[in-house]
Amino acid sequence: MSVPGEEPGNPAHAIFERFLRAGECREVLGCFEELCQCLALQGTGLQLYHGLKAALNYWSAKALWSKLDKKAGHKDYDQGTAC
Repeated sequence: MSVPGEEPGNPAHAIFERFLRAGECREVLGCFEELCQCLALQGTGLQLYHGLKAALNYWSAKALWSKLDKKAGHKDYDQGTAC
């Protein structure tokens, strides 16, 4: 398991770390596209989200999945069905 601040050994983990640190929209989108290519993921919406979640088993990604799942379960999002 990687320690925060260390460069991860898995290429997908390294791309995800760059995604998290990206400061401009162009960088975020580029890293996201690169991550999907690295993990051979396609699709949109929930299909893509669930694919990312299953394929990226990394400590900082797990923290993000937890936050997104909690937010999606909120009543404003109809328990994950509205968005």
